[in-house]
Amino acid sequence: MTFEEFRAEMDAYWQSAKEEADSFKDPYIVLERLRALYAKLDSGERTMADRVIAEWALEGDEGHRSYALTLIEDLRIGHAVPSLRALAERLAHSTELGASFWVNRATKIADDLAKQGRS
Repeated sequence: MTFEEFRAEMDAYWQSAKEEADSFKDPYIVLERLRALYAKLDSGERTMADRVIAEWALEGDEGHRSYALTLIEDLRIGHAVPSLRALAERLAHSTELGASFWVNRATKIADDLAKQGRS
């Protein structure tokens, strides 16, 4: 499977989980389903999943961003540190509502992963 195909499958999986979460009014369903999916992946698939999750962190959609940052932190995805730093840099001078929250959150997660030697 190519990375593009894998990304499309992860995006579809996220969308399905999001629709289920919305129908039950329970946002944690998305995280539960994504964590369960991640646990089933082999090492090659996890590498691709790490890349997809890092991409989600950079998206403008706060939903994707929020789930991505939580997954990066919980799953200790060290390869996402450059994306977290890029997100913090991009939003550091932004007038977007909540930008400072995202800068602080991304920076904290990146710093914690770096301290653990995961970057």
